[in-house]
Amino acid sequence: MPIVFAGIAPHSGHLMLGKQEPTPIPKTRAAMQEMHRLFQAAQPEAVALITPHGFAVEGVYTIGAAPYCAGVQDGVVVAARTELTLAAAWAYRAAERGVPVLPLIASDPDAALPLDWGATIPLALLAHSPDTPPLAVACPSAALTRPQLIAWGEALAVAADELALRVAFIVSADQGHGHAIDGPYGYAPESAEYDAAMLAAVLADDLPRLLTWDDRWIEAAQTDSYWQTLALIGVQRHVPLHPRVLSYEVDHYFGLLTAVFLP
Repeated sequence: MPIVFAGIAPHSGHLMLGKQEPTPIPKTRAAMQEMHRLFQAAQPEAVALITPHGFAVEGVYTIGAAPYCAGVQDGVVVAARTELTLAAAWAYRAAERGVPVLPLIASDPDAALPLDWGATIPLALLAHSPDTPPLAVACPSAALTRPQLIAWGEALAVAADELALRVAFIVSADQGHGHAIDGPYGYAPESAEYDAAMLAAVLADDLPRLLTWDDRWIEAAQTDSYWQTLALIGVQRHVPLHPRVLSYEVDHYFGLLTAVFLP
């Protein structure tokens, strides 16, 4: 089976507030509830997730190869078996395409790969249940070339198809981080420009336009979304997934885009 679901999911800590608690990001909360519904309807057998906050190593894509994954966010425990067959096939097909890959293996054979907030927050909202699907979790390096970042997505699509596995692909990403002068990164007008351009690209179903963007502008936008989003270009080259934007809003100083890509 090909990839049956894909999504750009934000990882704001405000998403972990209780459903009855006030939230500064009501549009995103509602959007993630809708994404959860669509995720469950796709009935994935495994989840492939790219986080920008995992184990990053210069010039390579890392991927978890420990038997389990586990993380805690605001008291919510996310734990699942690693889909080792998918992780291995994903890494192999990526290496075939010239992507440097580093499997993350623990010295203790029973150890779990620690999940960062970029993984735990989307998973807690989309796939957290007693029968959480097995996971394959990866983290890119910004030093990888754009063709390599795209090839990572192509490799996932090919691996899922070869394994006849129903895979949900989650791109964990927040957008520009310079929306507020009192934010930790200060104010950068490029953040709003970047967010508008990303939103327009998704709405137009034209992610390849991201390949025309200037590296210096991307850096000035203070985003953590660009590199893993390119994997969606690779996925779409193999699987006809069509986008639907669920929401966009700013959480104080950083932008949040929530979107799904469905067959």
